[in-house]
Amino acid sequence: MVAAREIVKKLNLKPHIEGGFFNETFRDNSVFLSKSQLPPQYKVDRPVSTCIYFLLPSGSVSRLHRIPSAETWHFYLGEPITIVELDERDGRVKFTCLGPNLIENQQLQYTVSPNVWFGSFPTNDVIISPEGVAAKAAPRDGETHYSLVGCTCAPAFQFEDFELAKLSELVSQFPNYESLICLLAS
Repeated sequence: MVAAREIVKKLNLKPHIEGGFFNETFRDNSVFLSKSQLPPQYKVDRPVSTCIYFLLPSGSVSRLHRIPSAETWHFYLGEPITIVELDERDGRVKFTCLGPNLIENQQLQYTVSPNVWFGSFPTNDVIISPEGVAAKAAPRDGETHYSLVGCTCAPAFQFEDFELAKLSELVSQFPNYESLICLLAS
């Protein structure tokens, strides 16, 4: 398998504020949406869609955050990655595993709904008990254990809309998942 640092170099990936590495590969400026054409949660004008590569090495997490756009994840390479969603509207916590093994119910593609708190972790890095308690698994080498995915947002991703979760607020809303939230929000 290709080393993570080689992928970072080959795809011109840069550190992402949420964790991991990314490179925006497409911004569709053929259709432009003004703020007045969008629901109120959108803070700025934007193109219709964007697409990025996102690499998450073992030992890293994508910190809990939310955006007003739907975000579709596409699995490309490496090991499975688990997306965690915390929905304030119904108190639901959802785990979705992206990866190459369809027999094990891994998904090749998944869409996170707008305005839902979400983050991710390399699936084999974290053990989740049936009660939702999260514990880190034994450390693994991030150079050889990683997930490479693509993320497509429509309407387009804009950093002005990006909101990192506040640990105390989410723990108060989802107390049974405190260990998981601490893992993904710090």
